Amino acid sequence: MKRILSVDDEEAMLRCFERALKAKGYTVTTASSAEKALEILTREDFDLITLDVRMPGTNGFELYELIRKKNKPVAVLFITAYPASFSAKTEPVVTMWTEQFSDGNTDILYKPFDIDTLTEKVSGLIGPAEDEL
Repeated sequence: MKRILSVDDEEAMLRCFERALKAKGYTVTTASSAEKALEILTREDFDLITLDVRMPGTNGFELYELIRKKNKPVAVLFITAYPASFSAKTEPVVTMWTEQFSDGNTDILYKPFDIDTLTEKVSGLIGPAEDEL
């Protein structure tokens, strides 16, 4: 079974991700801060991390870089209500886009979204919850 870590500072969003992805058969762990996510990642491995871009303290981009430095490669689905967060004029985004996003292990989901779009993005990154034999 595929494992997902959902990171968002809004509890309502975490509950939404958890319910929707568990209904599709994924195992879901949640973290309401970057610090909590890093703590969880020291103990557990995941196939995918859903990552809110705007969080207090360490933001999603900063957390992404920390994860890339400290952990084995993992697929990441950035989630944001702010499309400007992914502006081609922002240096961190340009670097991520050219160096990391092109590998097919990273995607973006803009709020508001429907559950079908969420599950399609997740499946596109890591496949169905259970590997087919």
